[in-house]
Amino acid sequence: MGSKTDLRYHLILTTKYRRPALAGIEDQVYFAMREVEAASSFAIEAMGVEDGNHIHLAIKASSAYSIASLVNRIKGMSQHRLWLAAPAHLQRHYWGPSKKLWHGAYYCATTGRVSSDKILDYVREQNGPRDSSARLKTAPVSRADR
Repeated sequence: MGSKTDLRYHLILTTKYRRPALAGIEDQVYFAMREVEAASSFAIEAMGVEDGNHIHLAIKASSAYSIASLVNRIKGMSQHRLWLAAPAHLQRHYWGPSKKLWHGAYYCATTGRVSSDKILDYVREQNGPRDSSARLKTAPVSRADR
């Protein structure tokens, strides 16, 4: 016996103190998110940094993990990678021995199949990657997936 799921989420992760720490390092942010995606069991369908202080992610995930554990994984791994990639930039916004980046809270909404295209378009409009190779193209839905 097995199960079939189609779980899609719209996540918004905000920087600690809403500082514009992501402004100027958007390409490193997108690359870090793709690295987290490659090491995890979810797919980023679209992403975009807005105002330098938050990122929108449209994600398709497995039912094997809770959304809280998925968000913790994304925050932890991306924070680590970004501090390695852009330490001088992040030190302008955060100081002290603790290498923080993300606020503790997050926004998450489930997306239905009907509204997924609208949400993907909205997320892509949030100053997403300029380079088409950084964007994951949404695969067409086959009859078996319906």
